[in-house]
Amino acid sequence: MKIRAALVASLLALMAVPVAHAQERGQGGERRMQMMFKDITLTAAQKTKVDSILAHYRAEMGPMNQGSRPDSAAMTHRRSLMQKQTADIRALLSREQQPVFDRNLEGMKNERQRRQGGQ
Repeated sequence: MKIRAALVASLLALMAVPVAHAQERGQGGERRMQMMFKDITLTAAQKTKVDSILAHYRAEMGPMNQGSRPDSAAMTHRRSLMQKQTADIRALLSREQQPVFDRNLEGMKNERQRRQGGQ
């Protein structure tokens, strides 16, 4: 279980920067959520909790400056918040949903690396 937690944490760290920018653009954040929940059917209660988690962390992150790259402290803060957000979302999923969620995160990481030329 510790290995899985470490894997999830490392995936989140790798995804944080592009995700933070995507969420500010709105549609990118929506696409990220669709990818995270691919093949997962959330209950109404889970949907409500996910919406609450997203709203909480959106408020914590605050607005991004359009046209300028955040400094390293801001990026570290956002990365930390994104890791917590994803962990909070994963925690509300059932035991059956969590492995699918983890595979989706891995797939997102792989796709991002492919787009970046395998870096």
